[in-house]
Amino acid sequence: MRSERPSRPAFLFVLALSLALALVAARPEKARPAGAADDKPLIRKDLLTFGQGKIVPSRRDIFRPQGAVRTAPSPAKPSRRPAARNRPAPAAAEQPGFALDIVYVGSVRSAGSILALVLKGGQTITVAEGDEIIPGYKVLRITADEIEITGPNSDHKTFARQGERP
Repeated sequence: MRSERPSRPAFLFVLALSLALALVAARPEKARPAGAADDKPLIRKDLLTFGQGKIVPSRRDIFRPQGAVRTAPSPAKPSRRPAARNRPAPAAAEQPGFALDIVYVGSVRSAGSILALVLKGGQTITVAEGDEIIPGYKVLRITADEIEITGPNSDHKTFARQGERP
């Protein structure tokens, strides 16, 4: 029986191939021009601004809808100041027209009620029917396509949903 040993020519071929690959791997790479695409870093450090500004903490948790949890109002604390007597009531300033600037993004059904997602001043807030967006502006009705809000002078305005529609 003949033993299974590699033949001498096959051994020499594998040896020569491995030496050639080692020489190619050890050879330095070609010099690239200075403006090559691979020379650019992934992060432009010149645009980073470390220590130039104050980080403001978030006002609310964006993953917990505000309108979903209702809490009972806390009892009012008695004032320590003596009550002002015979003070004239301040003159009621005329309210301008409907001055609320919002964008209705969509709605979410949560815990059996419908919550509206509204962009106000660059922040997304969630409101339910009966909630006030800002003092004097109350949500009357929420549907999938629009939200109806009443203003301080009982003015009604309907905001249509913005963005992509199915």
